[in-house]
Amino acid sequence: MEYYYVNPENVNTEKQQIYVEGFEYRHIARVLRKKEGDKLAFTDGNLNIHHCKIEHVGKDNLLCSIESSSFNLFEPAASVNLFIAPLKSSERFEFAVEKAVELGIKSIRPVQTEFTVSKGIFSENKLERLRKIIIRAMCQSQRCYLPEIGNLISFEEMISLNASVENKIAMYEFSSDSSGININSPEISLLIGPEGGFSQKEADLLKFNKWLLKSLGSRKIRAETAAVVSVFKLINNYESTSGINITEDLSGN
Repeated sequence: MEYYYVNPENVNTEKQQIYVEGFEYRHIARVLRKKEGDKLAFTDGNLNIHHCKIEHVGKDNLLCSIESSSFNLFEPAASVNLFIAPLKSSERFEFAVEKAVELGIKSIRPVQTEFTVSKGIFSENKLERLRKIIIRAMCQSQRCYLPEIGNLISFEEMISLNASVENKIAMYEFSSDSSGININSPEISLLIGPEGGFSQKEADLLKFNKWLLKSLGSRKIRAETAAVVSVFKLINNYESTSGINITEDLSGN
């Protein structure tokens, strides 16, 4: 069953009720035409899942009663934070964001690099659109954690934010390192560059700050594809003591 999103502030655990409004209300009541008595599953994005029954359909809100609740179902053990340069095509960037969320990403932060074509911070409208894409991807994939997306930061800010992170991996097209990676803790930072890749200065800065520059193999793939493949490999092959190999055949064999 697909989940629906409810703002944590609209969950009353004492009364065992959920109050739904905004675009999620419009989707449930007007698009899906759900009615009183129908059963729905909601997540607040804070790892809580509530199985509910619609008690009342109003003009701009729903009132649901909570019949049962669960906590932290199907979330991955690895906490992968994705840092990715905006792409020339907004559709391709949104695709990368959507698929990364479906696969289990913890957070997403756009990074401006030297070869990033789309410069400047995101507008509030663009961020709101991305948040809606993230919420829908979370619900459709039955996740119960809502990944955070921040506004665009500089390459130097990204380096500073990850100074204390132990596991830092950047996918670099000129890297010859296709060896496995030993991950000793679940917190992982993954960096994906723009279509033009990283400049030599940026690659040197990554090395100096102990980022591992890794390759996905000899085939040249799009930035959004590199993001999806890398996230999938890191999350699904995570083990606390043994290595993971992100250079396996793209088919998963």
